[in-house]
Amino acid sequence: MDDEHRIIESEHRKIESEHHIIESEHHIKESEHHIIESGHRIMDNEHHIMDNEQLIMESEHHIKDYEQHIMDNEQHIMDNEQLIMESEHHIKDYEQHIMDNEQHIMYNKNHIMDREHRILEKYPQTLVN
Repeated sequence: MDDEHRIIESEHRKIESEHHIIESEHHIKESEHHIIESGHRIMDNEHHIMDNEQLIMESEHHIKDYEQHIMDNEQHIMDNEQLIMESEHHIKDYEQHIMDNEQHIMYNKNHIMDREHRILEKYPQTLVN
């Protein structure tokens, strides 16, 4: 009865590990989605920078009338550059999160295989799915 209890506990831990793998895979998909969103934000911000730089060049032809307009656009460019830097930092964080989750998946898969191997060694008649 004690051996059966250990087998049941081992199967329960296996199910928990598989659940953690599913959760980790979900986190990877979420992180990949965030990376794509961050990439889109970077492209949008780069387009905003180019648009604002064009506005600055046009405003320089009318300095007397548009000095304030030029300063506003320069601030917008700095804000967008800051957003780009933040987005790049987020991408690095998401990439690290993906690597961490992949490592966690590998650990859980190895843990499951080790547990199954131990069960099969101890109980060769046992079939483990």
